[in-house]
Amino acid sequence: MTSFFTVLLLVIAAIGANIVYAIYPKIPLAFYEIGAGVLLSLVPIFNNFHIEPEVFMLIIIAPLMFNDGQSTDFHTLKKHFNSTLSLAVVLALVTILVGGLLTHAIWSVLPLTLCFALAAIVTPTDAVAVSSITTNIDVPEHVMGSLENESLFNDASGIVALDLALTAFTTGKFSLSQGIEHFVVVFFGGIIVGIILGMAIVFIRILFQRRALDTIAVILPFNLLTPFIVYLAAEHLHLSGILAVVAAGLVHGIQQSRLRLTSTQTQVVTKTTWEVVANLLNGFVFVLLGASGPSVWNDLSASEAAHLPILVIIAVSLYLLMGLLRFLWCMLNLVTLAGRETRLKDAFILSLSGVHGTITLAMAFSLPLVVAGQAFPYRSAIILVAGMIILLSLIIPTLILPIVLPTKQAAFTPEEFSDQMVRMVNFAIEQLRHTGQNTAALPAVIEVLNGQKNESKKNADSRLVHQLLEQAEQAEHVAVNELIENGELQPQIGWQYNRAAMFQTQFAFLSPWARVKMWVRLVEFRLFPHRARNHYQKKVQRSREAKQAWLKEHGYLDRHQHHENPEHPANVNHHQQREIQLAKITGAQLPANQSPRQSRERPTFQQRRELRRQTRNRQLSEENRAAFTKAGNAGYNGVISFLDSIETDDNRQEVDVVRHYYNVRHQRFNLTESTSDAENELFIMAFQFEYSYVQTAGKQEHLSDELIAELHKKISMDQLVYMQNGN
Repeated sequence: MTSFFTVLLLVIAAIGANIVYAIYPKIPLAFYEIGAGVLLSLVPIFNNFHIEPEVFMLIIIAPLMFNDGQSTDFHTLKKHFNSTLSLAVVLALVTILVGGLLTHAIWSVLPLTLCFALAAIVTPTDAVAVSSITTNIDVPEHVMGSLENESLFNDASGIVALDLALTAFTTGKFSLSQGIEHFVVVFFGGIIVGIILGMAIVFIRILFQRRALDTIAVILPFNLLTPFIVYLAAEHLHLSGILAVVAAGLVHGIQQSRLRLTSTQTQVVTKTTWEVVANLLNGFVFVLLGASGPSVWNDLSASEAAHLPILVIIAVSLYLLMGLLRFLWCMLNLVTLAGRETRLKDAFILSLSGVHGTITLAMAFSLPLVVAGQAFPYRSAIILVAGMIILLSLIIPTLILPIVLPTKQAAFTPEEFSDQMVRMVNFAIEQLRHTGQNTAALPAVIEVLNGQKNESKKNADSRLVHQLLEQAEQAEHVAVNELIENGELQPQIGWQYNRAAMFQTQFAFLSPWARVKMWVRLVEFRLFPHRARNHYQKKVQRSREAKQAWLKEHGYLDRHQHHENPEHPANVNHHQQREIQLAKITGAQLPANQSPRQSRERPTFQQRRELRRQTRNRQLSEENRAAFTKAGNAGYNGVISFLDSIETDDNRQEVDVVRHYYNVRHQRFNLTESTSDAENELFIMAFQFEYSYVQTAGKQEHLSDELIAELHKKISMDQLVYMQNGN
């Protein structure tokens, strides 16, 4: 249970740091994660926190290195292979030798082998950490590429050198020839094992495709288990497990053209899962750096604590030494850079960007706790120095690089992207309306397309939304009352539907206090039915007045008054039909010598209660169910027609809010068969219209290539999500 809560707190800390970073991104994410770790150290479960070195390398480092390998462009790596080998192997070994000697010169108490171990720990660089502190800085592409390629292999160089130093410390013996032989075998043996296992795993995945087993439930777990399998196999053979997982990841990257034969859904889910896993694991490392700080400090022995100033001097000296060696390496033309005119600047940036992070801290934690039955000497001191170097490598570039390099200029702003998205979706919707096809399925399609615009209800004008709701409610009442007046709907059913729709609409958009007032009114209407009838009659009267105003405005008043004239013969029959329908509801019989209006009996209390109970419980008879569906369709069509007629660019967002509510409510009320085929046809047309808009707008408005690519990506992802949900 303790392990579970430990992992849970690490996840919460990493997520919390990402949330704070999203709110205020000016500070690098790594600093937020370290701060979250410091806060986490206050939790009792993290008192005297230690992690098993083998578990740390297996659980955290192996998947991170595998993901870096499969994300690397092999063609770029091949093109700059000599520079990568020079930085990752030769420079790393030189740094370890010189750094170890410098450390021993400063603090002779520390054994020379452990001095080399410390230098090996702090040598690897972390391209992910560099990216985290240069998010808003325009780092030259060739410099960033060199850093990324270097970080793939200098991790292994440091790990192999650390293993040699620890072996020499524990055995007390070291042979240069045997050391070189061991380095070559472990280094290249790990690469060979990784390539072989990587190719075997790729072959198995291709076999899964041919056997139609490339489902998420098979491919995703298989892919996530790959780095652990490769790492354990290489370590079992006493080879470099880290180099093995890097090589296996590179094989996966090389074979992407064949792995793309898997289903699109599997590819998307796998890529997204690895992004989440890598983000969490990187966060874990920096959170652990902050969380382990107090415990490392407490573990310092009395002699180590007394030499704290010397430890600080060692950390600063090693950091400056590594920066100087990287600068000289570039100036001596041992690294291929863009050109001579920018060599000095590129060398300075490359030396300053040698940020240490995940691997350095992981290697420090991987130091054994016990050697020959005794506590590993100077372990806390070495971890403390490594932690200080990590902080220095993060803080100094964060302060200096923004001065040396220009601010990264985005190809487009979020506002420009949002504006183009809104215009693109509106264009597609207008084109769909003009086609005049599948009008019954069109509102649902428009509702989904509006979701592309990323417009939320909170950004709409609430006052205008409520005005539109009132007008939409009137339009719905007019449509339902039209059915009642034409004898197509029983009055009691129409009244029940109008009342339920009215209360549901108002209740959905009212404030909490207004909802309380509405509940009070509902109780009042239940206790005093005559007040409810009076309230409804007033609503109907307002609906009729609104209808009269609309007819007068559109020139239909004379014709409508002709049908409403009570002396017209056809109108008499119409009212008689309404009274007969009402009599069927109440069960009353019409006397032969009485007119329907004179003889109408109101429904009894028990009849009204039974109809309300059926309405609430959805236990309506087939006849009443069909009537409710008819009323719902008529009201919904009336509202949508009204909203379409008043929609402009100024009120589009508020209209979308009201339309969204009525679409959702209609789906709840509507009991007709699905129109999925018609919706699919409309969606295909809509996506084609969106692609057409991007192509046209790109030429006419001279949109940037990055913005066009992002719009195409958005359309493709929305199309993919729709097709997946549809299937």
